[in-house]
Amino acid sequence: MIKCMLVALLCFAPLAVAGSQQSRIDVTGHYNSNWDDVRLVQQGDRVIGSYVCCGGGTIEGRITEGRTIRYRWRSPNGGDGLGVWTINAARLDGTWGSGQDDDNGGRWDLKRVGAQLAN
Repeated sequence: MIKCMLVALLCFAPLAVAGSQQSRIDVTGHYNSNWDDVRLVQQGDRVIGSYVCCGGGTIEGRITEGRTIRYRWRSPNGGDGLGVWTINAARLDGTWGSGQDDDNGGRWDLKRVGAQLAN
């Protein structure tokens, strides 16, 4: 019984590792968007960045549910809010909002400049 379990572990463990490597996403990069340029850096599941529009500001978020980024944006003039992006190849499609709302500001869609997102 133990021998069978060991054989199963040795045979199927590489498949599990390969599957997790295939689902690895890296959103680090420079993006054009319907609200001007955005730069993002991914560190594990954490995403930080900056945006140019409307005097600029910062973005802090996390990748959740596999291909979703939930973030908070902040501007130096005191504005802030939430947002959500869905990772779609070389695009981040989503919305932004003010205060505790993540979509009352409208669409915020980003297209990566240069290389495709790593999967």
